[in-house]
Amino acid sequence: MSEADRERWDTRYARGDLVMGPGLKPFVTELARVLPCAGHALDIACGEGQLAEWLARRGLAVTAVDISPVALDKLCARAAAGDFASRLHVIEADLDEGLPPIPPGLDLVTCIDFYSPAIMRQARRLLAPGGLLLVEVVLQSAGGDSPHRATPGEALGFARGLHLHFYREGVVGGRMLAQLLAQRPPAACLAFSD
Repeated sequence: MSEADRERWDTRYARGDLVMGPGLKPFVTELARVLPCAGHALDIACGEGQLAEWLARRGLAVTAVDISPVALDKLCARAAAGDFASRLHVIEADLDEGLPPIPPGLDLVTCIDFYSPAIMRQARRLLAPGGLLLVEVVLQSAGGDSPHRATPGEALGFARGLHLHFYREGVVGGRMLAQLLAQRPPAACLAFSD
């Protein structure tokens, strides 16, 4: 992203309390029961941090990454007021340049409404044995060609080398989406794989 992109997101997030709304995406709510309640998580392109906040309140140590310092400041203010600051680490980063340095061994990596095949390759390598990857991306419309949207079927590749637990693609809540939950094989299984 460019400085213009950072400014555009900062302007958008500066408009109100939670521009994207206070709740979780329905996809996250749908799969909440199978997501971990402890360990380490990474929320990629966290925006205002609704998901990062929910994960931290759930008991995970969360690293939240976004390009917008305005959005990250809003998240940090809620963390300080809501007593989950000790479980939150924020990083301002331009994700077009890849993920910032993140220690591997993550129990959960989330990436909601952000599309980057390169970031997904990096994210898979950060998962601990048994770690989960939760992804939702917007799909290109018929005849569309946006560099910020996945082509039909492309999101399945984000789970390459992982065990796919859930995959859905199509119109969901009025939006063309691909959604998946995948898991790195547990350590016991790794000994038997090539």
